[in-house]
Amino acid sequence: MGRIASVTAPPPARRITPTLLLGLLAVSTAAVLVRPAGEAIPGSGEAFGLSVDDSLAIAFWRISLACLFLLPVWMSAQRRASIAALPTAQRLRLAGGGLLLGAHFALWLSSLAYTSVASSVLLVTTTPIWVGLLSPWVVGERLSARTWLGIAVALLGSAVVAFEPGGGTHPQAMLGNALAVGGAIAASGYLMLGRRVRASLGFWVYTAATLAGAWLVLAAVVAALGITVWGYPATVWALLVLLALVPQLIGHGSLTFVLRWVGADVVAVVLLGEPIGAALLAWLLLAELPEPSAWLGGPLLIAGMAIVLSGRLRRRGSTTAASP
Repeated sequence: MGRIASVTAPPPARRITPTLLLGLLAVSTAAVLVRPAGEAIPGSGEAFGLSVDDSLAIAFWRISLACLFLLPVWMSAQRRASIAALPTAQRLRLAGGGLLLGAHFALWLSSLAYTSVASSVLLVTTTPIWVGLLSPWVVGERLSARTWLGIAVALLGSAVVAFEPGGGTHPQAMLGNALAVGGAIAASGYLMLGRRVRASLGFWVYTAATLAGAWLVLAAVVAALGITVWGYPATVWALLVLLALVPQLIGHGSLTFVLRWVGADVVAVVLLGEPIGAALLAWLLLAELPEPSAWLGGPLLIAGMAIVLSGRLRRRGSTTAASP
């Protein structure tokens, strides 16, 4: 009984559920905020309203502004000391996770220059599939037959979405789809590296540290490519602030916060709704309909991920029920 009492009590379900829904709604706004930001940048003339340079500049400012909002975390000597107190292996995982998070944003936002919001978000949310495929080698977890079935169904769906006959709306749609898949793989690495570190650090410290690593990646990319990140009109700056606050800090922050109590598998199930939310917002706000392949591949992709994650939830529930 003493051991149970020492564990931080979880907030009631009536608080966890709204937090999950808030996170889902917030992250679903990312793509539809990027598009108008790109269109408002002078000189953008691509099919989807932004170029790769625009996308990378937007990614840079999304993370830069989020880091700026978290500056008080770095001003706390106690919070900095909690990072320094981590074992070397944990600090390396934390650093690697931050770098992969930066790669995720660079690849995914670049994909929006070439492919539709629906296709991009469908493919970038395949993270659970890549975690499943990589887990046997990275964290030594064996996959069940149910998991392999789900992966096969999801990969079939992602292939239908990725290989749009005729190239979709943009002649380089397959390149955009490949970038989105790359973003999903990078996010998978981020989750696997950060799985153990998150338990050793508070929410604000973990978030600030991983965002700092992501900022280093994006700053290096825009510097190496000579991308201009200044001189935007007020509309662009307003959208950049919204990107940092809504999908980044509120969206990702809400989902990271509840991980302490509900687990990554539950959050991943909730995120299956992101492609639907993003596609609806793109239709309502941007008048952008999904590619024809998304109507067929999307349900397959979501069904496959649901099979994978339902298996994980079932194993988690069995383990919990067997615990004293």
